[in-house]
Amino acid sequence: MKRPFALGDVVAFQTTSGRASQGVVIHKITEKRQPTIFLIECDDRRRAFRFETELNLVAASETDDADHLPRFESALASPAFARVGADD
Repeated sequence: MKRPFALGDVVAFQTTSGRASQGVVIHKITEKRQPTIFLIECDDRRRAFRFETELNLVAASETDDADHLPRFESALASPAFARVGADD
């Protein structure tokens, strides 16, 4: 089943305080037993996690290839290994 939102889409949602907000989808989390979760970044650099049912599409991504978008990077995105002989 194709999901309605892709990386780079501009979506509208409500904040936890009830205000309307807009942002760009920067990461998608898909799991088997729950709806898809999207990480959205707003213009003022705030980020929010929202279920797909809480989002409304404002503007679709201009390209199908979203490789040029800045991606959400966790601390484990690039593992760092200690050098040989390093103390713990």
